[in-house]
Amino acid sequence: MSPTHVQEVEAILAGAAAERRALLDAVSPALRASLPVDATGITQAIEHLAAEVALAEELRAEQAAGHRANPAVLHGRVYGRAPLSPGTVLAAFVEGARVRAAALLHLADAIGGPALADELGGALADHRLPDETASDDAATAALQDAYAAQERAVVALAERLDAVGGA
Repeated sequence: MSPTHVQEVEAILAGAAAERRALLDAVSPALRASLPVDATGITQAIEHLAAEVALAEELRAEQAAGHRANPAVLHGRVYGRAPLSPGTVLAAFVEGARVRAAALLHLADAIGGPALADELGGALADHRLPDETASDDAATAALQDAYAAQERAVVALAERLDAVGGA
């Protein structure tokens, strides 16, 4: 019996979390502090679900286009390998979350139509991304909360795909 989409997504998220823990154990405290979240699992889960509903290439292109304006990418284009400021790092994570949220809503619409997209959009909106006025601690906490909401969202999409008998 092949695994369900929920089992696949949960395995993807667990694997990415394990890799993140190993990475954080191996880097300096300063570098560890600059990596408050990791979207690897969310991104891989989005790719898995997108492939199941024949949106893989379309969503990959949308996300690539969205990431072109990421503050870290823009910084690199202007300053090369110069170190990123903490504000730029935070802004890069925030922008990445915005791009993934759009992909999640696109997936929700493909899996369950506008009603599911609205439901998911509301759930993600309940976990607001930090803005530039937030203190470092508040911004980190908000970012972690928003990323956790995106992880729950990919699991919810997998549940819905399983329920409708997708692929």
